[in-house]
Amino acid sequence: MTESRAPSGPRGSRDEGYVKYHCIHTPGPAPAHPDRAALDVLRTALFDAGLLGVRADGVGFGNVSVRGAGDSFVVTATATGGARVLGAEGYCLVTECDVDGNWVRCTGPRQASSEAMSHAAIYRADSSVRCVAHVHSRALFDRLLAAGAPATPPDAAFGTPDMARALAALAAMRTGRARFLVMSGHDEGVMACGSDIPSVAALLGQAARGEISPREA
Repeated sequence: MTESRAPSGPRGSRDEGYVKYHCIHTPGPAPAHPDRAALDVLRTALFDAGLLGVRADGVGFGNVSVRGAGDSFVVTATATGGARVLGAEGYCLVTECDVDGNWVRCTGPRQASSEAMSHAAIYRADSSVRCVAHVHSRALFDRLLAAGAPATPPDAAFGTPDMARALAALAAMRTGRARFLVMSGHDEGVMACGSDIPSVAALLGQAARGEISPREA
């Protein structure tokens, strides 16, 4: 078992994309999940659309997950944004999360994404959610805010307990359907969540075509 803590840095600068929570990682085989391959297809589509990947300064952005048993979930591993297709080795299983304690327990070939705590908070807040995609898009971010989409407070930074708690509160407000949650304190960051992978893919597809309605917002 390995434990890691992220490097610190000023909010909104080079600390973007780094793991901020305390990660308790047990190295192991790639997680088995009946929808893992479908999740990888969704991730590749988001990579091709520029909603997930690596910035010019080398910092990765975006991640996807699918619920497992209970509140466990399979999520993209940290520092995998540069790969167009991950395959099984690019994922890990989050088995436990304590938002107040600021730690995540996971197992797999690599440690969990820097936003794993945010994914965990959404799954815990809405039992109907089975897929979450964290994407980055200036156009989508701005359109959703203009449409009145649920948004976290601007002072809730990415990957922190504050962000996780804010997302959980939003996710609990309108359960049972695919929708967007805007991460105001994580510029360009948007969470899409739904009852399965196709519903999240469809929601993001509608957004790409500019079909954001008050219902989806």
